[in-house]
Amino acid sequence: MADQDLDRSEEATPHKLQKAREQAQTPRSPDATAATVFAVAILVLTWHGAGMAQALMRLFQSALLQVGAVSVDDANFWPLVTRLAVQTAAIWLPLLIALPAAAVLASIAQTGMVFSPQPLRADFGRLNPANGFRRVFSLRTLFEGVRACCKLLLLVTTGAAALYALLPQFQVLSALPPAAFLQVALADVASLCWKMALALALIAAVDLVFTRREFSRRMRMSRRELKDEYKNRERDPRIRSRLRELRRELLRRSRALRNTRNADVVLANPTHYAVALRYVHGEMPAPQVVAKGAGHLAAGMREIAARHGIVVVHNPLLTRRLFRAAAIDAYLAPEFHAEVARIFVWLIALRQQHAKAGAPA
Repeated sequence: MADQDLDRSEEATPHKLQKAREQAQTPRSPDATAATVFAVAILVLTWHGAGMAQALMRLFQSALLQVGAVSVDDANFWPLVTRLAVQTAAIWLPLLIALPAAAVLASIAQTGMVFSPQPLRADFGRLNPANGFRRVFSLRTLFEGVRACCKLLLLVTTGAAALYALLPQFQVLSALPPAAFLQVALADVASLCWKMALALALIAAVDLVFTRREFSRRMRMSRRELKDEYKNRERDPRIRSRLRELRRELLRRSRALRNTRNADVVLANPTHYAVALRYVHGEMPAPQVVAKGAGHLAAGMREIAARHGIVVVHNPLLTRRLFRAAAIDAYLAPEFHAEVARIFVWLIALRQQHAKAGAPA
């Protein structure tokens, strides 16, 4: 029995997954985020790389000319440095915006929005040397090291193959003018980077699958943990209150469906509401509401009424008013007597006609 309890063979419950999420424990793959950021960087540089390089060259040329004419003690030196720094930041602005946005979107795409202060809290257990040595000399660390070596080998192989394919162009580059040299060099670098990005995407896909499976395995629960969680949640006042509400709702539904069979007429707002009324002349001071319901419960009441031959009257306005104002087992207030009396008079006349014709009531 103890072995069975310690065997984590059950899937994690939504409650445990939510608790893990609150503690920022989510199946996030760093490789997927890195691959996304790298691909976005290549995309931005492919679109704006040539313009950024030319702008930087012009800025450096202007900076050399202006800084050479101004000394450090000059009052215009620091305003000049500030202006050059702002212009440099403006040139790099597409990358400064795109890369953080790509990292955030890649994380959100994997796990959704997660806000938790748990990773920011101080954990003094990390300062324990024994725990540090245990983490260093563990099978998990060995596995991570082997996996990192495999990633590095794949990236180096991809980069070497891409550079080998570009070797014939290197002799041509020396004979090109500066503008053409810049364009060809950027195109070659972009080609090399896109091949590296494909390798990173392959690594990210494998790591994402592995990360999710590893997270699912870590979140597994034993049967004893399932029982303990159920007991703890049963003690939660909010859970108990919700369970009581569900029990009352189920009881109300079953009672409404059961009492509909004893009604004389069912008032309906064709699809949304239903109110079942009963009246015995001489025994009741007024018609009594034996059941009422909305939505699926109202549809069930209409079905039971049709099954037992109970007349269903479609009167939307009166049905809505009765549904809101009248309680189950309560007699109708005097304000409804006139309207409901007309319905019962019509119902009695209908029964009398059926009785004269010999048809079932």
